[in-house]
Amino acid sequence: MYADLPPAYHLVLAQAPTPPASQRFEVPPQRAAEVRSPSLPGPPSMLVIGTPEAAFLWPLATLTPPDTEQMVISAKLVHPAWNKRKPPFSSDGYILEAAEPFELSAVREGTLKSFKVSISRPGAASPEWKDVEVQVKAVPWHSQLVPNSATVPRLLYRLFGSPGATFLVHELSGSPDFHHVVRVKFKDRRFTQEELSRGLLVDVEDRPNVKGAKLQMGDAPKGSLLDGKPVKFKVERELLFREVGVP
Repeated sequence: MYADLPPAYHLVLAQAPTPPASQRFEVPPQRAAEVRSPSLPGPPSMLVIGTPEAAFLWPLATLTPPDTEQMVISAKLVHPAWNKRKPPFSSDGYILEAAEPFELSAVREGTLKSFKVSISRPGAASPEWKDVEVQVKAVPWHSQLVPNSATVPRLLYRLFGSPGATFLVHELSGSPDFHHVVRVKFKDRRFTQEELSRGLLVDVEDRPNVKGAKLQMGDAPKGSLLDGKPVKFKVERELLFREVGVP
């Protein structure tokens, strides 16, 4: 099943950026169209999963230059209202909005260690928390997206979370594509916190990389990790679905 995977398609940390998935599967990228965009007011919205002490932020890249950087940010979230009771970010797709503009590359390069955000519940008219401080711990995984590249043929997700709450985040590869984050429970394997912080790649068996084949709540598919070991899991909840790169 993995004979077609080139050697370069291995898990790497932030020190060695993952090339776009389209290149790893040797799908020839199309020529990128020239796009002139005005300066953006800030980074894209971000989904937060996990807990305030051990949060993972997923910037919702749009595939429109210059917003083409895909990454996961490991962070601690701090707010005065959470001194006694800390909210979980495991059941709903809470969205973060930056209070001030900044470039995501500054987070990836380690020059920006903290920033302020507001956090909203899905569909809420106003933020539930403002002036939340994001203290960046690391960027365990990132890749540079190539606009107008073809998507990879197989349905791929990255694994993040904690031993008590595990999440699969769909990896973007081309255009059109989609953001998709689900909470899952593995049936036959336990992951350490170190493994859940690296963004292990999960190849969902017998599913093409199209939105109609995305994981649904209640699904119990089979998958494989890059070590070749099969895994079984059940989808407990969908936190976010958003199409990107669609005219």
